[in-house]
Amino acid sequence: MALKLFNTPARYKRFSFYTRFYDERKERLELKRKQYEDLENATDEERKAIFREQMRDSWAMGKEREGAKFQSNTRILILIAIILTLGYFIFNGLGQIDSVVFRLME
Repeated sequence: MALKLFNTPARYKRFSFYTRFYDERKERLELKRKQYEDLENATDEERKAIFREQMRDSWAMGKEREGAKFQSNTRILILIAIILTLGYFIFNGLGQIDSVVFRLME
């Protein structure tokens, strides 16, 4: 009896913390799946309302993309202008920079 008491294997305590993960994409997909399931049993008015909501969402996403494209294109054009200006002064000599700076300051 005494031998069995001392020969028990050590049982490690586990850290039982389960992380909480919020997946926005998964939730959005679940909502869309539910909408399509409800769409089969919906009346014409409910279908129109769901269709309007989907159109509104797609338009909002398009506007966000357009804004991001505009900002990106603006940054690229500004960088190109700065690079061309620096290249002009490097190839034509740095002596002309003083006259251009003084003209801009006036």
